[in-house]
Amino acid sequence: MAKQQLPPALAGDERFALLCELLDETLDNLDIDSMLVYLVDLVKPQSLPNLADQFSLLDEAAWLLAESEDAQRNLIKNSAQLHRYKGTPWAIREVIRLLGFGEVTLQEGLSNQVRDGSITRDGTHVHGDPSTWPLYRVFLKRAITNDQAALLRRLLLSVAPARCRLVSLDYQSVAIRHNGFARRDGQYNYGSS
Repeated sequence: MAKQQLPPALAGDERFALLCELLDETLDNLDIDSMLVYLVDLVKPQSLPNLADQFSLLDEAAWLLAESEDAQRNLIKNSAQLHRYKGTPWAIREVIRLLGFGEVTLQEGLSNQVRDGSITRDGTHVHGDPSTWPLYRVFLKRAITNDQAALLRRLLLSVAPARCRLVSLDYQSVAIRHNGFARRDGQYNYGSS
């Protein structure tokens, strides 16, 4: 480490010079690797669950959905901000984005729509039921498996506003191609969970 420089007013005092030397010796012997644990990009993959536990992520479905090492690191790095903005639409979008599911569209308040041509009668809106104001849907831009959908529902219970209820995770606009990737074994469904 660099030697500490004393201001000119203190440099002439022998006591401060000794104190500065003692401080230099202490700092030279200090192992700073233990303090670099919060540089999440440098942490070994085996230590990621310990960091996740420290940031209260192991009990949440988010950690189970973070399937890659990059997703786990992104989740740890942004966990404080996610906790700060829990209960907002931004938190819902951000946690889904961090987990690698891409951008999503939220549809909040399924009733109270004006007939001005901006909505279509496709079953996504409710007409005449004012009690549907706390309901919301999440439209994904990629297909997810049924077990991912169950974990995502569990995660959204803790991230979404407490007054809101998830109606569906919808990915009907993203077709599952018949190319052998998805098999008819119950792992995928037909676009909505």
